[in-house]
Amino acid sequence: MSQLVHQLPLSAIAEAPVNLPPAEQEISGEVLVEKYAKGNETSVHDVRRRVARALAANEEEKQRGHWEARFSWAQESGFVPAGRINSTAGTRLAATLINCFAQPIGDSVVEIVDGKPGIYSALAEAAKTMRHGGGVGYDFSSIRPIGALVKGTQSRASGPVSYMRVSIARAKPSSPLVRLESDCQT
Repeated sequence: MSQLVHQLPLSAIAEAPVNLPPAEQEISGEVLVEKYAKGNETSVHDVRRRVARALAANEEEKQRGHWEARFSWAQESGFVPAGRINSTAGTRLAATLINCFAQPIGDSVVEIVDGKPGIYSALAEAAKTMRHGGGVGYDFSSIRPIGALVKGTQSRASGPVSYMRVSIARAKPSSPLVRLESDCQT
C-alpha cells in the first residue's frame, strides 16, 4: 500500500507528527466560529482547544495533557468533530455530545412490548433526548400494518403511518424561534 494512503492507528503514533495541516477554506472557518464559538472564543483554534481539553478531561489526570495534544492535533490535521461535540464539549450546557439516537417503538400505545416502549412512551423519551440537543430516528417496523386485527379492542390497527404523522407533528417547532428537530423514520 502506498505510504500516501496508509493510515497509522493512533496508538502507533508516539508523538503527534509534525506535518502541514490541510489548507483551510476561509468560509469553513467562518461558519465553524459562527456556529460553535462560545464566550471569548474568536477563532477556529479557540474552538478546537476547548473541544480537545474537554475530551481529554475524561482521561486519567496524568494522561490529560497527552490526550489534549492528540485531540488538538487530530482537529488541526483535518478531523472535524460532530456538531454536538463542537457546540457542547467544554461548556456548561446541559446537553448531549451525541448527535443522533435510534428510538425503537413497540406495537402498543404505552406498554413495553418485546423490550420496546409503546408509541407515546417512545415519543416522550424522544422529547427528553431532543431537550438535550440530540436528534432522534424512529423505527416503526414493529407496529402492525393498517387493517390488522387488534385483539384487545376487537378493532383494526391504524398502521405505522398514522403514528409517523404524530411524530412529525411533535417535531414541528411551536415558535418560529425554535429550530426544527431532527426526525428520521423507518
